[in-house]
Amino acid sequence: MATIDNDPTFTSLCNEKTLQSQKEGFFNVFYGSVAENFTGKNANWLTEVYQRLPNDTEKLRVVYDDPVVAYEVLGTLEHVQPVFRAKDARFSWQRREQAVKLLGENKYQPALMMACQAVMRAPARGVDKCIDKGLTLALALWTRCEVFIRMLDGKRALQDLQLAVKCGLPVQQNADYYQRLAKCYALCGEDGRAEVATKLFHQLTGHNDYVLGRLKEEMADLRELKQETPSVDEARSLPVLAGKGENAELKGCSTKIKVVGKKEDPRGRYVVAAEDIGPGEPIVTEPADAACLYSKYFGSHCYACFARLIAPVACTDCCGVAFCSVACRDKACATYHRFECQYLDLMIGSGMSILCHLALRIVTQAGTPQKAIEAGQSLLDTLCTHSEHRDPEDHFKRTLMTTFLLRCLQKAEFFGRRTTESPEPNELELRVGAILLGALQSLQFNAHEIYETRVTGEHRFDSAKVQYLGVGIYRGASMFNHECRTGVLRSFLGTTIIFHTARTIRSGELVPENYGPHFLRQPKAVRQRNLRSRYWFKCECKACTEDWPQMERLTEIPRLQCPNGSCDNVLPYPSKASQRNTKCGKCKMQVNLEASISMLEACDQLYATAADMMANERVDQAIELLKKGLTIFSQVAVPPHKPTHIATESLRSCLADKGNVNRY
Repeated sequence: MATIDNDPTFTSLCNEKTLQSQKEGFFNVFYGSVAENFTGKNANWLTEVYQRLPNDTEKLRVVYDDPVVAYEVLGTLEHVQPVFRAKDARFSWQRREQAVKLLGENKYQPALMMACQAVMRAPARGVDKCIDKGLTLALALWTRCEVFIRMLDGKRALQDLQLAVKCGLPVQQNADYYQRLAKCYALCGEDGRAEVATKLFHQLTGHNDYVLGRLKEEMADLRELKQETPSVDEARSLPVLAGKGENAELKGCSTKIKVVGKKEDPRGRYVVAAEDIGPGEPIVTEPADAACLYSKYFGSHCYACFARLIAPVACTDCCGVAFCSVACRDKACATYHRFECQYLDLMIGSGMSILCHLALRIVTQAGTPQKAIEAGQSLLDTLCTHSEHRDPEDHFKRTLMTTFLLRCLQKAEFFGRRTTESPEPNELELRVGAILLGALQSLQFNAHEIYETRVTGEHRFDSAKVQYLGVGIYRGASMFNHECRTGVLRSFLGTTIIFHTARTIRSGELVPENYGPHFLRQPKAVRQRNLRSRYWFKCECKACTEDWPQMERLTEIPRLQCPNGSCDNVLPYPSKASQRNTKCGKCKMQVNLEASISMLEACDQLYATAADMMANERVDQAIELLKKGLTIFSQVAVPPHKPTHIATESLRSCLADKGNVNRY
């Protein structure tokens, strides 16, 4: 719910951050050139003309039509041209030669780096026939295949070899190809196929028994070395949703939760428990409606699925992004990337935020304008925008950003080949522009940052840190309201968001998420300021109303629930044994707290044992112990309680370890 703003300057800064860079990019210059017209008789144009227009479509239309702003807008948009990193056969050839040299010196990691650069910069087959007779990409893949063989990675070596063949590598009468193929199969444990490739190699060498013997010796050495080298790849899968499968109304969500309320209500639509839910239960495994990678990870993570890159596959046209597989590349290039490819560097250079890129992605991944309107409107009907509360200047900036994104779509022929070079949109383009403008408003409140756990040391927890990779939009996950003590633990597998419950939640109770300001890390005043300015609501959760202390000042002595099950009173923890038999001030019954205290002691022991399990990297055992301890605590006590909040954070770490993990 939007509320009265008590810190408009900070709110303005938060709004700016969701739209553009404060320091870099040409969008600031673009806006400045347009804003210069808001003087003299046009000083109130934003409030008297722009703000009074009835909807986003009309607000977008007016910036092209009204002479107060149209000249600067159209003049700037006419200069939008492709800006991207093109392929370079000579550069690829140079990197390939360096890789071969490093490989001869047994410097495998540097050789792999050079080989990957050779693959990324190589043009498609036949594009530059002056170098490598147009086979630069095939030869780069051939070289990287050999690097992977030396590194005992048969799976990736085989993938590169197969891709090299598709890119034009000669196979017929090529004994070297079958020699390398035999090694790949040997490393993959496919002995039957390795034997077939070995026989073909033998035939193509003129039945040379000496070279055949050498090949078999090399294959035997590779198999032995492979057995001695432990595999670092871990198979990961999504957890099975708690309850009776997937919720019919919420894609990727459990039947144990449901949405209540209305969009126009003060609390909006939000998630509550449809039945009792215990701690650690998976209630959301939702694929992203759209997701965008931060530009600083374009060279280290897959542009499509966010997997860490080991054998990157390039776009056929640009060198700006990389993919983990041909499947990811082909899926991206068949939809969104073919419209973004040649304008990606221009968009980055504009200084626009990743939320702007995400708004564009909602449109481009639909593939056609008609599908973009349908899918985009369906998404926007679900999400809040708070348009009526948005400052007119901020709204106008988002409209101006929309004109730039719309121009990129025009130039990339998202709308097909246009009959004019003018930036002025037709009615279909205006409708798509309205989707972009709506998304630029709603994503501020609804997007989720996607992260991985980065492990830099030997121990999986001691050196683990959160590394944010990009941003996604999730229809179901966006329905969760905020509390400063979260009710869910968020993790990711690829770009799929996963929510496990953080504690026991009774049927009908709110299932809250935490939007960032957590009571353990920030005092109440800071949390309230951040939430008001970034999300436009005043938080009235229990941690705020009771002003819970931060981690360093938390008590290890909790308050106890009244043992009388029909009473919801909270009792102080008895400081003396003689006080364990007491009278409840609410239900007026004489109650004994001995059983509650014994259960708390058992709870503390479970937390301690779980910590030992984590120290020994026994993750599954730690998870079960933490879930039991949190369940017991919810039965007899109430927060805040330092050991319980530490246990919750420990459970978060354990569950995140089963998601995106990057071990350096």
